[in-house]
Amino acid sequence: MALVKLPFAHDETSVFCGNPATCSLLPRLSKGLREACLANNFLHEYVHWLPLDDIGIPDYYPKLSRNLRDLEKRNLIYPTKGGLFIHVYPDKGERDIYVTIEPCLTISLDDVLPQVEDRLLEFTDQIGQAETEEEKENALLTALDSIVSRGGRNGSRVQISPEEFQALKYRILRDKVGLGLLQPLLLDPNIEDISCAGLGPIFIEHKVFRSLQCSITFSTEEEVDEFVIWLGEWIKRPVTVRNPIVDAVLPDGSRINIVYGTDISKRGSNFTIRKFSDTPLSVLELIEFGTLDYTMAAYLSFVLEEGLNVFVVGATASGKTTLLNAITTFILPDKKIITIEDTPELQVPHKNWIREVTRGGGRDERASAVGMFDLLKAALRQRPDRIIVGEIRGEE
Repeated sequence: MALVKLPFAHDETSVFCGNPATCSLLPRLSKGLREACLANNFLHEYVHWLPLDDIGIPDYYPKLSRNLRDLEKRNLIYPTKGGLFIHVYPDKGERDIYVTIEPCLTISLDDVLPQVEDRLLEFTDQIGQAETEEEKENALLTALDSIVSRGGRNGSRVQISPEEFQALKYRILRDKVGLGLLQPLLLDPNIEDISCAGLGPIFIEHKVFRSLQCSITFSTEEEVDEFVIWLGEWIKRPVTVRNPIVDAVLPDGSRINIVYGTDISKRGSNFTIRKFSDTPLSVLELIEFGTLDYTMAAYLSFVLEEGLNVFVVGATASGKTTLLNAITTFILPDKKIITIEDTPELQVPHKNWIREVTRGGGRDERASAVGMFDLLKAALRQRPDRIIVGEIRGEE
């Protein structure tokens, strides 16, 4: 499987005291970073690991702005969802490095984790009965409370420290409920694309810092194959030699594409995740970003109000879906809208909205393929005011 490879050497034998009163580093940090370190011991220890003499003390930004694109040297830490932190680490190469700072990064669980995972097998029935993500989390936490003891010997329980328990709890939920090492990337709203091209590091496209190299990396082709197979099973769309290409949607709405095997990808298995915001960008935000101006937005509003046909055309990752989601607000709210897509990406604010998605054949012998033309014919019988066809990638 993938592993985290830090962009600096760390002395594994060094001991972190963890005492803020005697820490000589804390007074040197900015107020924001100091407060974050005091509230999160794993961040405090990570900052101690850094080669500060080489890179300097990182800046701390509670919230990123697009003005940070102009920074000559990027060495900064910012918080993200789930109580995690991201370090944009300065690198002398082509890309700076995106480091995920997690509770399990600074605490070794090599001895504890195998014991706990073996004991979790005793709770497979309870965990397997969970239907929702929340129920599965609760079942895992209940099992952990029965398996481990936080300080002091307690029968046959696994003995761990309170710090190890916090790291273990995070690691178990991340790997058993979330998307493993990719989970922090999915939680970061600043990321647009996550890309694995085979061997080597994962690359990301950041809304502020553009292209970055991630600290998550694969060292062998077997690791990549193993990960994409697990990924396919996790999204309930298995990849095999017979079915090596999978397009699917993650629970958060992100689009994922998986290509398996060296037969069709000479550099090995690969995957790409296109993330989408929970709330689409508005037209005013697009104007602020320079995507279009007020005159263009006004023209589009007149066109859509009058019911004229509109094509949104552009290169890959040029913002077609983002623009289309934004301008749907120009359609009058009392209209009936039907969207037709092969991968659901459009987000329409109207209440009378029918969302239809194509279906490929082959996954179930009893299920026939349903294409865009099939859905279009069905939509014309449903008396829509507006039909929106998503990204077209087929023969049409």
